[in-house]
Amino acid sequence: MDDLEQTRRTALRLIAAGAVTTAGTGVASASDGDELPDDGYAHHVIPEDLYVALLTPQEGVETKAGGFAAFQVREEAVTFALAVSNVENAFMTHIHETEVLGPIAVWLHDVETQGEELVDGQFSGLLDAGTITDETIAAGRAEEAETQTVAQLVELMDAGEAYVNLHTEANPDGEIAGRIREFSWEHVQSMHR
Repeated sequence: MDDLEQTRRTALRLIAAGAVTTAGTGVASASDGDELPDDGYAHHVIPEDLYVALLTPQEGVETKAGGFAAFQVREEAVTFALAVSNVENAFMTHIHETEVLGPIAVWLHDVETQGEELVDGQFSGLLDAGTITDETIAAGRAEEAETQTVAQLVELMDAGEAYVNLHTEANPDGEIAGRIREFSWEHVQSMHR
């Protein structure tokens, strides 16, 4: 199984976990007393060096859209999968530095061209998946961005200073966004509280 397929499978597992444990974004939510898997199995299905971002409506934006991004650090690259629900007319998704509308470090959608790609109408599903390399960052970063390499991007994610921001025609500054954090079951469980 190649790296991209493994990242997609990991993202689907995490999306399911997020849907179950996050009130209001999934089909069900866990009660405060529910525990997430601690049977040893989770440690086998969740790889190391995994980061996630729960995408929720930005302040002042009324939308039913939501999303989830998973990132896995590989040798000299970061693979990712970006899944959304109820997004209408999305045309850009980026990782921004320092804050939700900070300088663009790299494009996530469309990762292949590092440019705008309108998804016309309402969309739910896997919006994009791919591999971020030093070359990808060089092709899509904003001039004022400090991030120039994958190593610097990972440092930004470790510091909690990297944000995913999805832009739509109705909300060009961003409709849904979220901070990228290192994955932990405790973090996922705390999302619904």
